[in-house]
Amino acid sequence: HLAPEQIEWLNELLPTSIRWHDGRQMKLLYPENDPAGKEDPAWPEFQMKLHECFPLTSHPMLAEGRIPVRIWLLAPDGKRIDSTLDWPAFRATQYPKLKSALQKKHAGVAWL
Repeated sequence: HLAPEQIEWLNELLPTSIRWHDGRQMKLLYPENDPAGKEDPAWPEFQMKLHECFPLTSHPMLAEGRIPVRIWLLAPDGKRIDSTLDWPAFRATQYPKLKSALQKKHAGVAWL
């Protein structure tokens, strides 16, 4: 029921994918909100291997910088490690706590 220009505007604010720093298109998932309202808002999200996030200097945002994208950080074997809505803060505070365990388990990866 939307006009074409409204659809274009909506796709600009809340796209179905975002361009990653290496040019890949990362598909975004938009989970439904918790109907009871007990959990965090259902942020748009995608999965990425943690070591592929190192080149990021800022966190991916949507809706003109108002909505953060949840990044589910994966180990090199594809297992979920953690998620973040603020990559620079995660890298500064949480990553140092995980680094030694990741280096031991996945020695072939350059952990910065």
